[in-house]
Amino acid sequence: MSILVQIKNADVYVGGNKILKSLNWSMSEEENWAVIGNNGAGKTTFMKLIFGELIPVYGGEVRWFGNKGSIPLSEVRKKIGYVSAEYQSNYDRPALGWEVVASGHFSSIGLHGDVTQKQKKVAFDSMSYLGIEYLSYAPYQQMSYGEARRVLLARAMVHRASLMILDEPCTGLDIPTRETFLETMEKMSRKGTRMIYVTHRIEEIMPCFTHVLYLKNGKIFKQGRKEAMMNTKTLSRALDCSITVEKNFNRYYAAIGYKK
Repeated sequence: MSILVQIKNADVYVGGNKILKSLNWSMSEEENWAVIGNNGAGKTTFMKLIFGELIPVYGGEVRWFGNKGSIPLSEVRKKIGYVSAEYQSNYDRPALGWEVVASGHFSSIGLHGDVTQKQKKVAFDSMSYLGIEYLSYAPYQQMSYGEARRVLLARAMVHRASLMILDEPCTGLDIPTRETFLETMEKMSRKGTRMIYVTHRIEEIMPCFTHVLYLKNGKIFKQGRKEAMMNTKTLSRALDCSITVEKNFNRYYAAIGYKK
């Protein structure tokens, strides 16, 4: 079983502050991981570490796709898609929907060069796969919040990513739009895309996710198979809050306080 990502003894600093501390974690090609933690737990920093946007210090390392030596980050990122609410707010260039998607070929905000017919076709195919062809010629800045998020997901798919990083992608979405987005995650998983999904809402953990990682104060609090991780005791301790976990239709839900 091949390893998609392996992190060894990683300490990560942001702005002079130590955010991640002595992380050891790995993900195989048959797994999808949900990453849970309170605000400030280090979730976004963890995702940026996996994407290669941040690097560990003091001999820590990240390895991708089974490579034992170092490989260029440009090669790594051809196999990884990244979607986040933060990125959406930063995409401020005037563009049509298909142009935003096509910019994924260049990892750029906006298009700064010519798009080949093949690249344009891939952009349209990605939008078709997500059922958003109707947004192809819509101005990105006039789209609804949920439409723009799905366009960015199509953008992340243009490289036919082996691994998709989703950093709280449902932030700001209403319930119907969120459910549409989550169903898309299930569809992508069935097609073989592996995912790391960051959230602090356990109802977003779809059946396709196999494992859960809890981050707390920049450290791994607990990790393992989803069925063993999704329980009242573990979640309450991870989030420092009394929470009751219930399962319904193969998804998990949380309520504040224990049942009497």
